[in-house]
Amino acid sequence: MSEILPNPEPETNLYGDEKPEVPQTVKPQGVLDQFVGLFTEPSEVFRRLRVAPSWVGAFILTLVVALFATLVWAAKVDMEAAAKRKFDVLEQAFHMTIPAEAVDKAMEQAATQGKPFLSSSLGVIIGMPLVLVILAAILFAFSRFGGEDEEVTFGHAWAATTVHGLAMVPISLLAGLMCLLRNVGGAPSSASLAPTTLAFWIHPESPWLRGVLAIFDPFYLFSFVALYLAARHTMRLKTWANALLMAITGFFGCLFHFIGGIF
Repeated sequence: MSEILPNPEPETNLYGDEKPEVPQTVKPQGVLDQFVGLFTEPSEVFRRLRVAPSWVGAFILTLVVALFATLVWAAKVDMEAAAKRKFDVLEQAFHMTIPAEAVDKAMEQAATQGKPFLSSSLGVIIGMPLVLVILAAILFAFSRFGGEDEEVTFGHAWAATTVHGLAMVPISLLAGLMCLLRNVGGAPSSASLAPTTLAFWIHPESPWLRGVLAIFDPFYLFSFVALYLAARHTMRLKTWANALLMAITGFFGCLFHFIGGIF
């Protein structure tokens, strides 16, 4: 999709009549331009998306990098240690007393089951697009009652959401590299091994504090900046609608990240 831009100064023919305007198109940005621009001139990236929505490259890159990190983690994770970690968190954080028989049975199953290649891959292949669709639907809904431009479509919301997700690519990439370079142990996911988060460097005993530290990742926090700019420049949300959107997505995003950090 591209927006038709008129010539700045109409030309005339031999008889002095104005020639019809020649339409000029804006080419969609490639994924490399979007990725670099997201960290160097993010406002311009989302302005371009308003004129020429493009998302295929961003979607494929995000999915491929996430799959890489997940599969490397699945190949090296210690399932028995991961199961033990979950029981420890349930006891420490939620004061749940799990019967010893149930713990022993779960540990035996974890020790005998294979690597979680299928389940982890499906989690990325199904989970990531589902999250993007939900967020795009929220963006589009906000544009219906809080937007300044009625011509905004769901395609704009989907492109804005997908491109904004490129902010998370460095986390997945670095997490996958860490999985290759070090012992994974019972880490619950590849994301927990990303060296960009404070939880990677600081290991407090309290699971609640681990959850708080997991939120402090510059790329994760920047993703909210990218979402704000996407809502402002691509979706053309009004100020109050954008503020409400950021409050809702910020609360639930940090909440889910916090819970993931606990485990």
